[in-house]
Amino acid sequence: MATDKTPIQGASVLHKTKKRLSKKRDKPSPKPWRTGSSLLQRGLRRLAGAEQSVQKRPRRDQEKQMDPKRSPLWMLGLLLIICAGLCLCLQLDENSPTIGGFLESYKNQYHSIVNNRENYCERAQRLGNMAIQARHHVFHQDLALEQLEQALENTTHQIIALVGSSGVGKSLTASVLRNHFPWPENVKTLSWDTARPLRRVQSMLPNLVHCGQNLILIDNMTPKDAQDVQEIHELIRAREEISNGTQQPHMKQLTVVIMFSVNRLQSDEAFKADMKSLKQLPHAHVIAYAPLEPIHLLDCIRREASIEGLQLDDEIVEEILRGSDPSFSGCKPIRAKVLLYGKRAIESDNTDQKLEPGNSTD
Repeated sequence: MATDKTPIQGASVLHKTKKRLSKKRDKPSPKPWRTGSSLLQRGLRRLAGAEQSVQKRPRRDQEKQMDPKRSPLWMLGLLLIICAGLCLCLQLDENSPTIGGFLESYKNQYHSIVNNRENYCERAQRLGNMAIQARHHVFHQDLALEQLEQALENTTHQIIALVGSSGVGKSLTASVLRNHFPWPENVKTLSWDTARPLRRVQSMLPNLVHCGQNLILIDNMTPKDAQDVQEIHELIRAREEISNGTQQPHMKQLTVVIMFSVNRLQSDEAFKADMKSLKQLPHAHVIAYAPLEPIHLLDCIRREASIEGLQLDDEIVEEILRGSDPSFSGCKPIRAKVLLYGKRAIESDNTDQKLEPGNSTD
């Protein structure tokens, strides 16, 4: 409940108010310090604002440069021209006499420099020379190597089948082809006894190259795998970019050499039946290797001894000949026997010197 103020109370309040005012007057005035601090604060604020404005200006300039709406028209025009040129190059077919010829010439020059051979990608090189090289390594197969030379020269033959019993020189011929192929990086090998061989052939075909020719060597096929030759032929035909014997240089050129091994341990009738069926392989140029005779083993022994640098006595040679049957295994077991019984030329010379009477150390 509010109470009325008396005159005495009002006089006391007025006295207290005057007393406070007098105390404030007696204190030193803070105006000069406050005025200086305010000026200092204003100066610092101006400096900070100037620094912020300087930092913001390059950002604004970058934003102007990055803004596509403010970019010059000539830059947009240049980008359009580049995009149009790229699209034109992608859409143009390599058959074009201008673009295709330029790309072909560029690839040829690049591979010629890398491989240090002029016209490295030129496909006109004779593949028949490989068969000539094989004559120095494969003995007593003159007719087969002559047919192989003709087949390699005929570019329409994409599949060549080498047929014969074990040890007659089929794998050795394939090794010579691999080592003397003019484009060694374009050679691919496959053993048919691996898992899913047809799928592996299918995966090889897209990876063929345009520079030079391509060669696929397939080993360890048997007469039971004869039907797979048709599958290989269809896989090659399904690839439109592979075409032998054409006048289109952009097409890939491929030769497939298959080695068929016929079991000679079976009866003569079964062996002849297998050879006859393989000679009738469709879509393949079949070359039959002749069986070897006992007299042919002597050349195999001399070749292996020369390669390994070994010497064999006449008695050892006769023993090797008596223990080998060329009609069943050909020259395959000869290498192991030469390594077993052969002696190094240096060792044999030292032995002869020790046996001489004048060389005794006593």
